[in-house]
Amino acid sequence: MILILSTPTDYDTQAVIDWLQYKNAIFFRLNDEDIMTGNTIFNLDPVTIENSYIQTKNKFIYLKDVKIVWYRKFGFFESYKDQFGAKNDITSYINSEFSVIRTNIIKILEKKKWLFNRNNMLTKLEILNFANKFDIKIPNTIVTSDKKILSTFFNNNSKSVISKSLGEGKHIEYNNKTYPFYTQKIENIERISDTFSPSLFQSYIEKEYELRVFFLENNFYSMVIFSQNNEKTKIDFRNYDFQNPNKVGPYKLPKEIEEKLVKLMNFLGLNTGSIDLVKGLDGSYYFLEVNPSGQFGMTSFPCNYNLHKKIATYLITK
Repeated sequence: MILILSTPTDYDTQAVIDWLQYKNAIFFRLNDEDIMTGNTIFNLDPVTIENSYIQTKNKFIYLKDVKIVWYRKFGFFESYKDQFGAKNDITSYINSEFSVIRTNIIKILEKKKWLFNRNNMLTKLEILNFANKFDIKIPNTIVTSDKKILSTFFNNNSKSVISKSLGEGKHIEYNNKTYPFYTQKIENIERISDTFSPSLFQSYIEKEYELRVFFLENNFYSMVIFSQNNEKTKIDFRNYDFQNPNKVGPYKLPKEIEEKLVKLMNFLGLNTGSIDLVKGLDGSYYFLEVNPSGQFGMTSFPCNYNLHKKIATYLITK
């Protein structure tokens, strides 16, 4: 039995499922929202926790019978956010209740095989620290809430730094408007207050291009993104220009970089993930971050990597 922990709106999950169905694999997709609405029944007795099961219609899936788990996107609740708002008390309560359920499901399944075990996920800062220890270049980085420290960092980095989220880059809703948290370039710090919330700052890397690399069990599927010819995408390619999209294509990383990334990912206990790199004008490759459940359809389709089939095959063979 393959168990997929996902959310209803994730296209990549459905594309993998299409291949699982084609290959007649036995699987079950457990969506976060289906649990909270009761469309999928979840039963747990803390005394006999090993006998916990999920039920849909007349089908019972005991968690102890699961062989491999694919942790995709489990806990997004987009429809709840759309209906109540991301910061609404109802949405917050649902997230709080769900986090307990998710923690227990992961605990019950902890000895199973995983395609991304969420327990292995470290913070962005911890991963940057280990990347540096594996001799992978990273931008000069600090976290501070003090303008004086930021000012020194700013001057030491040619007065050109960027700021980005400490966690996942998300968006906020305010006054019925949505504000995405893209990477921002800072070229003047005079308007910044003397103290502020702890924030992540990095030296701005003059890029030749950006790279999105999908990693699956020591194999790399890389895509180059020519983002530098467009002012809108120059700082962060995720600030998409749908009228004039960036040119992309397959890319082969140098063997030395792949070997270092394999060591890093294996050390982190991550057998999959979407890795962000940049190729600097200085010729160096810089590691930015890895998202174990990041998008990979955006890499698969333009480069003809057929990643959804590869993931389905991985789940079946494991």
